[in-house]
Amino acid sequence: MNNPELTGKLANPKLTLFAFHLCNNLAKGDKQPVDKADHLWQKCAALGHLLQTNPQLDFLPEKLNNRNSQNSQPSDYLELYESNGNRFLSFETVSQPDKLPLTGEIYPLQLHDTYALDFTLRSPNLTLEINQLSNLNFQGCLLPCEIEASLGQTLVLFAKPVDFAGNHQDLAVACVDALFQDSQLEQPKPYLIGEGKLLGSPIFEFDNSQEYPRLKCHILVWLDTDEKTSEIEASGNYYRPLLNLLCCRSKIIYVYYQAYLCNEEARKLYSQLEEKVEEFSRLKSDRKERLEQLEGWLTELPQIGLTYARYLRDIELHQITIETNAKNYSYWLKKLGDSSVPEMDNLDFIQEFVDGSCQIFQKQIKVNMSYLTVGRQLFQQMIETIRGIVEVDAQKQQVQYEKVEKERDRNLQNTIQSVGTGIGVGVGFAGILAAGYPLIEKPWDFPSPQHPLLPPHPFIIAVVLSCLSGGGLGWLAWFSTKRYLNRKSSDQQTSVPSPQNQLPSGDV
Repeated sequence: MNNPELTGKLANPKLTLFAFHLCNNLAKGDKQPVDKADHLWQKCAALGHLLQTNPQLDFLPEKLNNRNSQNSQPSDYLELYESNGNRFLSFETVSQPDKLPLTGEIYPLQLHDTYALDFTLRSPNLTLEINQLSNLNFQGCLLPCEIEASLGQTLVLFAKPVDFAGNHQDLAVACVDALFQDSQLEQPKPYLIGEGKLLGSPIFEFDNSQEYPRLKCHILVWLDTDEKTSEIEASGNYYRPLLNLLCCRSKIIYVYYQAYLCNEEARKLYSQLEEKVEEFSRLKSDRKERLEQLEGWLTELPQIGLTYARYLRDIELHQITIETNAKNYSYWLKKLGDSSVPEMDNLDFIQEFVDGSCQIFQKQIKVNMSYLTVGRQLFQQMIETIRGIVEVDAQKQQVQYEKVEKERDRNLQNTIQSVGTGIGVGVGFAGILAAGYPLIEKPWDFPSPQHPLLPPHPFIIAVVLSCLSGGGLGWLAWFSTKRYLNRKSSDQQTSVPSPQNQLPSGDV
């Protein structure tokens, strides 16, 4: 406790958990439940086991789920429990030597797309010492890290100080410390952030400033110090405005956190784009390798850009949701003021949330959107630039490919001509051999001392003359074919005007 010397007693203390959990998925339609939509009802069953309630609460999830299925139409205020005319489920804890006996009620609701749980614990004893308040939060069972409501929660302690003449603010701080003293959980403890008056009695607001909704601990300590307060509080006229106001508050904080997460993820994608821009300035010089690299980017970047655009869309939706719930918050605040005691109450600390925090949330989202919108434009420009380069490189590569193919065809034609000529010469040579074969039968004279120089044999003369004439004719055919093809290719190139000789498309 902040002030260990502070002691006192509280009469008729009750601790109410207001927990809010998203039940329908906006992206899939109002009637499509989210995963683990019955989380709060399962938590009620778990609390029943921990507190050893009578009756046990194991049947509650099934009963509420069956009732939810019968009420398919969304409602701004739908009571989910009904048994023998009762709209809430009463229970009591089994008496144990080390714990105070408790009584309580469960009041489950659906507020449009949100499940709301009112889980209240009371002490049947008329008065409690301040340090005994830990029995209402046994082992920290009602703290956010234990309840884990998706949208968040608020704890409201309502009690009447007995023979207390000190400062009410110190008493409220002592009450919060007492609620935490039995908890072994590493839950950041809330501190005082505002105070005012509700139904004629002082009320104090505590928060631990955690961004993550499931760790954000919001507590209201409401001290019954006026005769009118108990009477007006018992009538319950304030209840629905306060419940809806707290629900709007939880939604705003939750949605802002979701917008923060989207912004963080979008910035990571933007960093990937910046890396691509840096790599873009160092593209490979080889056209083939560059083309493969850019084609890979054309597959990767549109997917990243689509995810990036979805984050921006979600942030815009979150901004609209915050604006809507801020208006609803102001509406229910006015309703709460109408049910209070105007000449005695002061709800400025509640108004401060919508005037201060909500404005900061919306301004921050707008700043984030201004940066991210530039990133979306950069994604589009990057993709268009890459597509243009890929198209140019692909055309150049196609022209080069066609040029190589033409050269290959021309070489193939030359080769065919050469081979054909060679085959013709070979056939001719074979014919020469066949025609000159009778000359072989003529006698062969060899040089001798008497006749050192002799004319060549007629067969050899015939073969040599035939080879020379055939080879010459073959070379002449190959040379003429090659020259003709080269001239034809040159004529085709000169028939297309050079780009430098064309007029510009503008005015002359």
